[in-house]
Amino acid sequence: MVMMLGNRSMWQLAIAWTKSNRVLIRCVAAQYLPYMGCSLQDLESEALLTAYQTLAGLLQNEKDLTLMGRYFRVVFRSRCIELTMGVNVVADCDMARIYVTQDKNVADEELDPGVIEAALSALTGRQRQVAQWILNQPTPVNADMVGQQFGITARGVRRLINCAISRIENGHRRVCQNVSAHP
Repeated sequence: MVMMLGNRSMWQLAIAWTKSNRVLIRCVAAQYLPYMGCSLQDLESEALLTAYQTLAGLLQNEKDLTLMGRYFRVVFRSRCIELTMGVNVVADCDMARIYVTQDKNVADEELDPGVIEAALSALTGRQRQVAQWILNQPTPVNADMVGQQFGITARGVRRLINCAISRIENGHRRVCQNVSAHP
């Protein structure tokens, strides 16, 4: 049975389907939503576009509309994954064409080795080793690259750097919040 719908009817059907399947939409997107950088309204809009696309595909391929839920879940999950990775932003980006503008005054200034050495003196041996390696790199490095160099996980690198920053800011003393027992 071939079912022909106009664009207006397909949009109305897609709107009705997304409104009646909000729980499904949020369940599919739940694990990706913190990384998508969008609001719930944006999520519903993405779901509506995906529902329309799925309906159009089903009708074009003369499939039964009862398969809408199955096909929607697959297409919408893929769309959520794309939104977490920034595929549209990065896919067409030519890194050689990106120019970084620097303030002329900052670019001409040399870093004072004495200040750097004083800051690094507050660190543990391992923190100092990692910090010096990072500072000696000609280009910025990420946690994965540091982790590969030192044989630790990216999470461990981030923890090490956070602790190092805390030590530089606070010296050797431990910083803790005192909570008084008396009001």
